[in-house]
Amino acid sequence: MKSNNETRNINGVQVQFTVDGPEDAPVLTFAHALSLDLRSFDPQVPALRNHYRVIRLDLRGHGGTDQGGGAFTIEDLVDDVVGLLDHFGVEKTHFVGSSLGAMVGFALAFDHADRLSSLTFMASQGALPPERIAPARESIAAMRASGATADTTMAAQADALIQRLVHEPDEAAHPARFSLLRQILGTTTLLGQARAYEAILAMNYDNRLDEISTPTLILAGADDTSTTPARMQMYKDGIAGARMELLPGAGHFPNFEQPDAVNKVLQTFLSELS
Repeated sequence: MKSNNETRNINGVQVQFTVDGPEDAPVLTFAHALSLDLRSFDPQVPALRNHYRVIRLDLRGHGGTDQGGGAFTIEDLVDDVVGLLDHFGVEKTHFVGSSLGAMVGFALAFDHADRLSSLTFMASQGALPPERIAPARESIAAMRASGATADTTMAAQADALIQRLVHEPDEAAHPARFSLLRQILGTTTLLGQARAYEAILAMNYDNRLDEISTPTLILAGADDTSTTPARMQMYKDGIAGARMELLPGAGHFPNFEQPDAVNKVLQTFLSELS
């Protein structure tokens, strides 16, 4: 689908976003996974835009937002989301985050719960497990030492990422979907990825789950080897009243891999709240 992207200065950063749906409808905000951008939620928009005002944004270092900028934290990304909501005069939003975007959701729930109608975490966690910290630091060091410039993209790593993160990728069955994924990875830069990894390493929300009182849905890819269902179960157990749905046939990008299933679960969750 074609998006009418806009850019606004939010907190001193040019943030790219797009909006679909009626202006007077409840607001639904999407924040994408690490390495992706707002286009990764293209499969969700047609199913939701008739009933919600759908806002999608590129997080710093991704898509059209702050590609050549400096270090940032998860809390900086939260400030960008809140600033964008303020720009539109939105008091409350349903929030759906995947991977990196869901980490933003954690911090929103801690510091801006009054702005949230609901929270959906997808394929994410509140802190890197200890066994993944050293490999993450090694990846950052390799990116920094690679000689990459602000324009060096992850296109060369696309095949490896798809094989690692997508469960049983079948490009022949879904050529348009995989073409879009490669386009997105061909836009994301190595330095943007490194900056996001640094923000993730500085984050630790796992000991604060009992602070979350926002109605919460947790979506886990049944075949996600990056953020396993067992790992996500701790968030279901730790967040009061949280619901969890396991999505068969999905890896780390459930909304991309199993869009119909994700759309159905989201629609049910949101309609029950309303």
